[in-house]
Amino acid sequence: MRLKRRYAILALVSAAALAAGGIGYAHDANVSSLTGTKITPSTLPLTTFKPVSLFVHTHTNYAHPGVKSQGGFAKTVTLLFDDDGKINLTGVPQCTANFPSSTELSQAWNTCGPGAGAAHNAYLSPPTAVSGTASTAPPANFDGCVLVFNGPTVNGNPTNVLFTAVNTVGTVNCANPGSNTAAETSVTLKGTITNAGVADFGKKLTVPNIDKLALPLDDFRATVKRGSVFTARCHDPNKILNVRGIFVYSNDPPPPPSDPQSTDTVNSTQPCTVG
Repeated sequence: MRLKRRYAILALVSAAALAAGGIGYAHDANVSSLTGTKITPSTLPLTTFKPVSLFVHTHTNYAHPGVKSQGGFAKTVTLLFDDDGKINLTGVPQCTANFPSSTELSQAWNTCGPGAGAAHNAYLSPPTAVSGTASTAPPANFDGCVLVFNGPTVNGNPTNVLFTAVNTVGTVNCANPGSNTAAETSVTLKGTITNAGVADFGKKLTVPNIDKLALPLDDFRATVKRGSVFTARCHDPNKILNVRGIFVYSNDPPPPPSDPQSTDTVNSTQPCTVG
């Protein structure tokens, strides 16, 4: 019965989002950002690489939230990371689970996280708490708890599994992830890590099919840190670490004669110190 209730809640809120988006706005555009994205610590070696913690924060204000034909969903988000950072997933177990929407936070944690034991622990964040939080766009404003896992290798490329347990009733509760069953539903996205192919950037994470979710995500925060999986140095002459985000929206390319939301390219810069 609870699962039917989950779908009923999402269906009602999706309808509300469509109604709100269809009121008729001016030709305003989506605005995305990477505010707060950073590496910790920022004091790093000049030539060798040091283990770091990477915090990523993506946010989008939608002009027409929930209306796919007007760019009211993100479709694909690509994050490019500075070439003074490295990702090495050698030896980390892979999460091959397919999480249905009924998956609780505790179930994901105990399948692919610390609760699964060393041989199956694919978790890429500190082992005592969730990776971060997420939220859906207005009018729903649902909150969620994020877990980031190392996914299976696909066509020779590593992947990430981004699991979010969503609270559709009340405030978000991300405490005690190993036993937490507070979520009403869940969503899972998968991203692929490849070479960036852009000067000053090393690797990129591409997360597609975001517009397949029942509701548009407008905020996503995650901290990734596990041993020496993520390392960085402060090598460039300008002593700046860069992250770039490319946000493609649900109507890109738009079917004429719709009003297109352009693809957004945003940058985050962080000074580093040699030490």
